[in-house]
Order: sequence, then structure tokens, then C-alpha cells
Amino acid sequence: MSAEGIADAVSELRVLDALPWPLAVIDGDGVVRYVNRAWPSSEDPIDLRFDVAVRERTMVPPSAAAAITNAIAAALDGRAGDAVVEFAETGDPPLHWLRVRCGPVAGGGAFVMVEDVTAQRRRELDLALRADHDPLTGLANRRRFLNEGRRMLAVAERQRWGMALMFIDLDAFKAINDGAGHTFGDAVLQQVASRLQAYTRAGDLVARVGGDEFVALLNDVDTPTSVALAKRYRAALSDPPIVPGSPYTIAASVGIAVFPDAATTLDALIRLADAAMYRAKASGAGIGLADASIAPD
Repeated sequence: MSAEGIADAVSELRVLDALPWPLAVIDGDGVVRYVNRAWPSSEDPIDLRFDVAVRERTMVPPSAAAAITNAIAAALDGRAGDAVVEFAETGDPPLHWLRVRCGPVAGGGAFVMVEDVTAQRRRELDLALRADHDPLTGLANRRRFLNEGRRMLAVAERQRWGMALMFIDLDAFKAINDGAGHTFGDAVLQQVASRLQAYTRAGDLVARVGGDEFVALLNDVDTPTSVALAKRYRAALSDPPIVPGSPYTIAASVGIAVFPDAATTLDALIRLADAAMYRAKASGAGIGLADASIAPD
């Protein structure tokens, strides 16, 4: 279709100017012949090849630019109907998430509509974060720990490496809540989570699964290594003091269950590590190893 034909077609569709989303119409040569009023005036692409204009936008990832270019080419050639390309602009975090719709125009040419879906994506990410993370500490919650833990265990089984599950319970935490109040107790839990996370290696997983109960799943470790790491966790919680100047100190009891020696399923490892933690707490040992001879329920 000629430029005049495109203009005539668009003149009959001035309702496009009422759209809240930027929209461009492209002729058969891939050149932009019309943009509606929602298109940013600072980025006017009229008389430019749209694929060139897209590639020149440094915030469009190359993979997204290629997908948009291919969708436009398919629409111009009549090889495809409407296509959708959704992407996050480059940046950390990205400034915007965009959804680009491309499709053929009757009589020849193609349209491109750009919808800003940043608010929607941020809501989705926030909901996903809330579903998988403890709101107080930001650590993984029980749901994520179970889902991710089973995946990690399956990988360990395929790779034939050991793993350790640690059950970490704060000692006498109730006295802190009763003596200083729950607001102070929440601040302590946040500090505990921060220190546990700082001592957790990349690829490992730490979660809060109860009031003052935490679990960690550690990749590619044997029993001696897991005991050494448990000692590091306990030391990190007690020194320096969690709350400087406070009369309260933090100590933790840790139970350890090693895969595959103690058990081969996540649920069994959790039960065994939990039981080992309670034995360590009762004896004052601080760290307890799961007894592989005690079969989990």
C-alpha cells in the first residue's frame, strides 16, 4: 500500500487517537507513516523504518528487538496474524515492562501498539514474592522451601552429591518476646535472618518456617563439612551481639540430617533434623546429628 493509501485508511480510524497506548502504522516497506497522539513526541518515528527505530532504542533488549522485527515482517508478508512481544527494558531493576502487539492492516501494511504493563507486572511480582517469602524477614517461606528443596534434592540425587538439611531453633526466644515485646522480638528475627543469609553460600537455601525456627539446605556437603557450617551459623548469631547494648543474647540449637546417609526425601530429612535439634537443645550440646538408625515416620 502506498503512503497515501495508508493515510486514507488511517483517516477513517481517527478513533485511534483516543487510545491510551502508543500505536504506529507501517507501510509495506516497513516505514512508519502514522503514529497516534499517545506516541511520545520525543520519539517520533515518522518516515523511519520501524525495525531501525527499535534497534536504536538502547533500552530494548536485542532479543526483544529481534522478536518485534520478525513479527512485523511476518505481518507485512501476510505470514502471520497478531503477535505479542513482552519484555522488560534493560536496567536493574528495569524502568518499564512493555507489551508490543504487531499485526497486519487491511489492504497492506502493519500496526504496532505499545502497552506499558509495568504496574501489572509489579503487582504480579509482588504477589509472587509474598507467596514465596516470609514477610518479616524476606527469607524463603515454608512453601518455597518445600518446592525448591525437592528440586534441589532431585539434582543432588542425579549428580550423586551429598546435601545437609539444618533445622535451626533459637534458644529462649520466648523470654525476649515476653521481656522486651514482640516489636523488639521481630527486630531480632530480622537480624537473625540477615546473618543466616550472609553465611549461606550461593546455591544454598535458607528459610524461616516458624516463629523462631529456620531451616537451611546446603548443597554438596558431607557430614564433617555440615557440622563446620553449623558452628559458623551458631557463631554468627552470637557474636557480635544481635542487638548491641541489649541484655539479651542469642544462641541457637542446630539439628543436621545429611542426604543420602540419614534419609533420601526432604520430608524425612526435615523430621530427622528437627528431632536432632531437640536432642541438642535438651542436652545443651548446641549441635546434633540425625541418627540414621531412627527411621522417620
